[in-house]
Amino acid sequence: MILRKTISRTIKEKKFQYAGVTLLLVLAVMLYVSLSMAITTLEERNDTFTREYKQEAFHWMSSDPLPDEELQALEEQFEVTLERRAYQDISTDENSSLRLFEPTTEVNLPFISQGEMPENEGEIAIAETFADRNGFNIGDVVSMGGLEAKITGYVFLPDYIYMIEQQTDLLADASIFGVGVTTSETLAALSGNEQQQILGWTNSNEVPEGLRSAVNTISTLLQFISSEDNARIQFVESEIEGAQSLITTLPLFILGLSIAMVLMLMKRRLELQRKEIGTLMALGYRKRELRRHYLGYAWIVGLIGTMTGLVLGAGLSLPLSDLYATYFNLPALSMFDFDPVVLVVGFVIPLVLLLSLTMLVVNRTLKTEPLTLLKPKEMSSGKKSWLEKLPWLNKGSFIRRFRLRLLVRSKARSFYIFLGVMFSTVLLLFGLITFNSMDRLVETTYEDIQKYEYAVHYSSIQTEDRDDDSPYTMAEVTINEEKVSLYGIEPDTDDLHLMSEGERLNDQLTEGVVISRPLAAIQKVGAGDELTLTNSFNDKKWTVQVAGVADVFIGSNVYVPRTEANDFLGYPESAYTSVWQDDKPASMENVFMVEDKQKVMASFESTSGATRNSVLGMSVFAVLIGVIVLTLLTNLIVEENSPSISLFKVMGYHEKEVSKLVLNVYTPIVVVSYFISIPFASLGIEQTMNTLVQQTGFIFPTDVTWWMVLIGFLVIMMTYGISLSLSKRKLKKVSLQEALKKQQD
Repeated sequence: MILRKTISRTIKEKKFQYAGVTLLLVLAVMLYVSLSMAITTLEERNDTFTREYKQEAFHWMSSDPLPDEELQALEEQFEVTLERRAYQDISTDENSSLRLFEPTTEVNLPFISQGEMPENEGEIAIAETFADRNGFNIGDVVSMGGLEAKITGYVFLPDYIYMIEQQTDLLADASIFGVGVTTSETLAALSGNEQQQILGWTNSNEVPEGLRSAVNTISTLLQFISSEDNARIQFVESEIEGAQSLITTLPLFILGLSIAMVLMLMKRRLELQRKEIGTLMALGYRKRELRRHYLGYAWIVGLIGTMTGLVLGAGLSLPLSDLYATYFNLPALSMFDFDPVVLVVGFVIPLVLLLSLTMLVVNRTLKTEPLTLLKPKEMSSGKKSWLEKLPWLNKGSFIRRFRLRLLVRSKARSFYIFLGVMFSTVLLLFGLITFNSMDRLVETTYEDIQKYEYAVHYSSIQTEDRDDDSPYTMAEVTINEEKVSLYGIEPDTDDLHLMSEGERLNDQLTEGVVISRPLAAIQKVGAGDELTLTNSFNDKKWTVQVAGVADVFIGSNVYVPRTEANDFLGYPESAYTSVWQDDKPASMENVFMVEDKQKVMASFESTSGATRNSVLGMSVFAVLIGVIVLTLLTNLIVEENSPSISLFKVMGYHEKEVSKLVLNVYTPIVVVSYFISIPFASLGIEQTMNTLVQQTGFIFPTDVTWWMVLIGFLVIMMTYGISLSLSKRKLKKVSLQEALKKQQD
C-alpha cells in the first residue's frame, strides 16, 4: 500500500514528463487504429461495391459499333458477359461537365444511395459529390445539353470510383466533372455527341486471351482498357496499398520514441532511489514486490496511453472513412467495419513491449545486492573516451570545454535528440517536397512540355493533311507485359517539347526513342538502354534504343517519329489518329474524345487547397512530435545535472549562462541531424513514388529546393527553441541547496 502511494506522488511531481510520454503513446496508437480502421472500411466498401454491383473486367470502344449478334458470338466464344452502354458528355456550366450513361442491367450496375432511379424522359440521377460541389439537390430542375432535366437521386457507378474524365487525368475534382445515369430517351434528346462502349465481366475479373485481337478484326479498336489498367478503378487499390505501409511505419516509429522515453524515465527513477530500494530489500521486501511496484509506472502510462489511443483512433476513423469514401466516390455500404485484430494489436503490442523492456531495466537494478545499493554509487574511474582525448576538446575556455565534455559523455541523450529531430525533419520535408512536386509537375508537364490547348482523338485513322495542327499517332503497346502508350510525333512539332533538365530532346528522336519518367522508373532503364515494344494486336516486336528520358511525369509513354510508329502499327505512312491544336474543335463529327488542357490545370488548382492543408497538418504534427521529444530530453538533462546547475548558481553564473552551459550544448546535434535528414526525406519520397508508380501511372519530381531547406530549418529551430524555453522554467526552479544535498548524499 505504501509503495502504491509513491507512484501517484511521483507522477504528480513529474507530471510533465509522464504526460509527455503518455501523449506520444496516445499518438502512436491513435494513428495506427484510425488509419487501419479507415483503410479496412475503405477496402470493405470497395470490395462489396465491386462484387455486388458487377464491376467491369474490361471495356472497349471501336470505330464502328458491333452488332448484337457479334457480341453474342463473342460472349459464347470467350465465356464473358458483354453489355452495350451509351453515354454523352454535357456541360452544366462554363467550367463543369457531366457524363450521363444509360443504366445497365448486367455490368457496372448503378447504386442509388438517395432518391430514385430515373424512369422517364427528362430525369437524371447524378453523383452525390458532383451535386454537393455544384449546389444541386434531389428535385432540382437543371438545364443541360439543351434539355431541362429533373434530378431524381444520387448514383454511384462501380467503374467510376475514382471520378476522372480521362484516363490520363491525375486528380479527381467533383466540382468540374461528374457522372450520372439517365434513360435512353433522355440521351437521344440531348444535343451532344453520343458515344458507345462495350462493358465486359468475367468470373475471374481477367480479360480472356485472344478477345482483344478478335474484337479488333471485326472493328478497329479505339480503346481497350482492362480493370487492372483502369485508373478509375485501380487508383483506390493504389491508395490502399500505399496507406498500408504508412499504417505500420509512422506509428511504429512514434511508439519506439515513446518506449525509449519511458525507459529513460524509469532508469532515472531507479538511479535516484538506489538507497530506498536497498533499504526496502534489507527490510524484507521481495524482489517481485519491488518489480511489481516499478512496473506500475509502465502499467499506468501503457494503459492510459493505449486505451485513450484506441478510443480516439476509433472515433477518428469515422470521419477518415467518410473522407476516403467521398474522395473515391464510394457509397457508404457500411458505416464502420469493426476489425478486432486492429484493436488487439493496438492494445497488446505497445503494452507488451513497454512492460517487457521496463522489466529488463528494473531487473538490472534488482540484481544488485542490498548492501551495494545502500552505499553511495561509485564514482567514475575517470577514464576518458576516445572522443575526449581529441586535442581540440581540451582547448579553449572553460565554458567551451565543459559543453563539449557534456556532449560527448551523453551519447544516449545525443542519439535520442538526433532521432527526434530526424523524425520531425523527415515528416516536415516530406510534406514540403510533395507540395512543391505538385506545382512543378503542373508547370513542367502542362506549360513547358505541352504547348497545345486541345488534344483531339478521332474515331478512325485519318490521312488528310493538317497544315495548322500537329497530327500524331497514338496506340497501345506492351513492354515486358506492361501497357504503354506509343506516341508517333513529328520531331519538329511546336506543340510538344520533350524536355529534360532544360534541354529539348525532340532532335534525339532520330537516334532512338524518348520515354517518360514513370516508364523509366517501372522498367528501370535510362539513356542507352534497349526496350522491346510489342504490338498489342498482332504481337509484332520492335527493339529500340532509349535516346533520352523526358520530364513527363504522367503516364508510361514512348515517343517515336510518326512514320516509324505507323510502320510498326501497320498504318499508312501519313496516317494519324489524333491532333494537337489551340482551338476547340468546331465539329464533333468523327471525334472520339477531346482532352482540354486548361480543365486539367484547373483541376490541379482547385485541389491545391487540400494539398496545402495536408502539408500544414503534417508540419504541425512534426512540430508537436519534436517539441514533446526534445522537451522531455532537455527536462531530463536539467534533472540529471541539477547539482552542477546549483553549483554554477552558487559560483555566480547567471541563468542565461547556466542555460548555455547545460541546455544549449545540444544545438550542434540538432543542426547536424536536420541537414543529414534532408537526403533521407528526398530518398524516402522517391522510393515511395517508385513503389507506387506502376499502380498510379505518375511520379512526382522529388528535388529539394533552397526555400524548402530554409523553411524546414526555421521550423526545426523554432521547435528546438520552444523545447528549450519550456526546460528553462525547470532550470530556474533548481535551488542553490541542490549542490549541498548532493554532497550530503
